[in-house]
Amino acid sequence: MTYRIDAHTNADDATRYRGDSEVEAWRAHDPIALLEHELTERGLLDEDGIRAAREDAEAMAADLRARMNQDPALDPMDLFAHVYAEPTPQLREQEAQLRAELAAEADGPQGVGR
Repeated sequence: MTYRIDAHTNADDATRYRGDSEVEAWRAHDPIALLEHELTERGLLDEDGIRAAREDAEAMAADLRARMNQDPALDPMDLFAHVYAEPTPQLREQEAQLRAELAAEADGPQGVGR
């Protein structure tokens, strides 16, 4: 079983649906923190190793973010391709809603499409 410690997004107020005590209880089961503690206790990891691992992880994440931002613009309507052999009425409705929202944005006050 997994538990999401942080909010879904920076716009999400997780305190609306869970308290600090719940998050702290789950934080005690964080597998990365548990492994770090175990390796430190056994003398297999020290502060320099922890710092190096964190720096490597952040560098890898930064590189991945940079490469993802270089991808060509994707078509949001591709969300509806290859979902079902025969699209459901709900999927068709969602597709129409997204198409309308995108058209409204393209015709928005600045006249700039996305």
